Amino acid sequence: MQEYIVYVRTDEQGRIIQCEGGVTFSNIKNLHDWIQVDKGTDRRHEYCQCCYFDGGLYTNTTPSVPRYKLVDGKPVLRSEEEIEADILPRLRAAKHAEISAASEAAIYAGMDVETTQGTEHFSLTEKDQINLTTAKNEIDKGAPVYLYHTDDTLCRIFTADEINAIAQASVAHIIYHTTYCNHLFEWIRRAGAAELAGITYGAALPDDLAAHMQEILTEAGAVAESEAVT
Repeated sequence: MQEYIVYVRTDEQGRIIQCEGGVTFSNIKNLHDWIQVDKGTDRRHEYCQCCYFDGGLYTNTTPSVPRYKLVDGKPVLRSEEEIEADILPRLRAAKHAEISAASEAAIYAGMDVETTQGTEHFSLTEKDQINLTTAKNEIDKGAPVYLYHTDDTLCRIFTADEINAIAQASVAHIIYHTTYCNHLFEWIRRAGAAELAGITYGAALPDDLAAHMQEILTEAGAVAESEAVT
């Protein structure tokens, strides 16, 4: 029977990142970069690329990481702790980006404000924030009214009190979401892989972070919004 040789390639940390040999020996271009770990005549040696490592060479996670390492020239299954140490930084980075995008979207979505026309909604995109700052500056200079608009309505004349109310609500809205996002980031920094999956924008913070956030909001003079975070 034909004997097949199994070769692996490792990274700088000794993790096995590729397996070739058997019927896929031709995939090896420079044998000096590979280490022979076994040889045999059965199927797992012949088709070692897919069959040699029980459970596969990589985890079924996103991102995937190597499941085996080379110890004294032999493949050894890595511990759960070692695998999580590889996965966790990438999971945290992805979760950080997800929360950051959600926070920005929540801020841009804006808030409701009571005006002389009833409850009106005002978005807070970057352009809206610039326009509102301009309006507030004019009111602060003594203008009794200012031309402004709500979402999806024609412009109208807003009183100084209305502009001040919108500006105050926008500051509270931005402070709330920025502070909440900051506390979610802290949660991400200390969470393990399993816990990270449950961290979403709108999730209730752990008790200690929730208490700290409320303390910060109170000190800042910001009123937490009663609307649900979405």
